[in-house]
Amino acid sequence: MAQKRKAKLSEQTADRLYERIVYERRYVPGSKLPNENQLSEELQVSRTTLREAISFLVAQEVLEIRRGRGTFVAEELPAAGMDLTELEGMRSRIRAKDLFEMRLIFEPATVALACERATDEELEQIRKKARRVERVAAEGGDWPLADQEFHWAIIKASHNEYMRRLYPIINSAVNEILQITRNRRQMQEIALADNILIMEFLLQRDAPGARYAMSIHMKHLINTLRE
Repeated sequence: MAQKRKAKLSEQTADRLYERIVYERRYVPGSKLPNENQLSEELQVSRTTLREAISFLVAQEVLEIRRGRGTFVAEELPAAGMDLTELEGMRSRIRAKDLFEMRLIFEPATVALACERATDEELEQIRKKARRVERVAAEGGDWPLADQEFHWAIIKASHNEYMRRLYPIINSAVNEILQITRNRRQMQEIALADNILIMEFLLQRDAPGARYAMSIHMKHLINTLRE
């Protein structure tokens, strides 16, 4: 049991270091990490745990050890958006879950507003976007982009300026997640099936029903990301 705890701590430490390098940009490519004593103190781990974490990141080509000089961030980090490492896969699943939980809070309320506020022309545009998702998916095209346009049409039809401004930020994160998920095909099937139900309630201007359908859609995606 002690061995398992030790391995878990080193992986957590590697994750924290990776976050500092890739997401927080504390250490830029080519820069030298602080010395072992300083870094282990900052991360509040033993030097042994730190060495294991560094070894893991060296194996993933995030760090490199230069004999007699210290540990450096690689000049070229593994390409963003590609599931090249176990660590990246772990981080991506965590970030994806948080993102879709946020969408679970945000988008059901938005589609309910769209039911109440959309013009007939806007509802027709949303319907066309939903059909385009089906067509693009059938042709093997970029269905995630088409699906995001469907959701964007709903956001615009809500006539809420703050929601309109927030969505591009969410959309950018969704794009990143869809590039690295292993369940892309399953997510496509979910989108196609759930969009039909969402559209049915929208066209009926049934706000409670549309809210429920969008909530179910997001929960389906969250469950897929957990697999």
